[in-house]
Amino acid sequence: MTSTYTITARNPATGSENRIHADDVARRYGFRGGLVPGVIVYGYVATGLAGPDWVARGRAEVSFRKPCYEGDLLEIDLGPDGGIEVRSRGEVCVTGRSSVGADNRGPAVASQDPAPAPGRRPLASESSLAKGTSLGRIPLPAGEEALTGYLKKIGAGDWTLDALHPGMLLEGANWVLAANVVLPPWIHVESSIAHRRAVRVGEAVEVHAAVAEEWGHKGHRFVALDVAWRSADDVVAVGRHVAIWQLAGSA
Repeated sequence: MTSTYTITARNPATGSENRIHADDVARRYGFRGGLVPGVIVYGYVATGLAGPDWVARGRAEVSFRKPCYEGDLLEIDLGPDGGIEVRSRGEVCVTGRSSVGADNRGPAVASQDPAPAPGRRPLASESSLAKGTSLGRIPLPAGEEALTGYLKKIGAGDWTLDALHPGMLLEGANWVLAANVVLPPWIHVESSIAHRRAVRVGEAVEVHAAVAEEWGHKGHRFVALDVAWRSADDVVAVGRHVAIWQLAGSA
């Protein structure tokens, strides 16, 4: 049986460094207004997926096909076969699949160094994001305060699991990219994540990443990261995170 629910989209990133979430900048690129971050939309989806088994052994793949905006009523369908579909304003904006106990043998990358200080980040470029580049690791906020703040941010106040919300992990994939290079306005377009176990609240977790691919298409420049979430020597999740790091016309 398909599980269907609705939620009103929020854009908590209007003041972030990524100005594609600000109305004035997004409109210059032809959007209606500031884009709701893909990781926030994923958080809405993951709230519906999350149960003890999925948080510990689940996998999800999502593609962000059209933008969502502040105030949009999102219709989220989670099918019995694992299908994921999110609709906004009558259009499909997200598609994907989920499963439990799926293959999670993705690259468990390990960054040798921490991310640079903010003022020492290089500009994003084909060189700084070249295939094989190891990105500096970052800590993932995982304490009770971070969980409470995240749940408030996405409007998931009824969270009852004794584990981090899975959306917090995927948010870390955005952060590790932005912590390593200075980006122009950019858009998260696709992700996959496979959980190897649940992450306890308060556990020390770091996000590690390496550039898997960097390419151009229709004037845009894309980057794909292999990402691993690590607690000491224990890999708690692995994934792939894809973004348009340079939009057509912004070079």
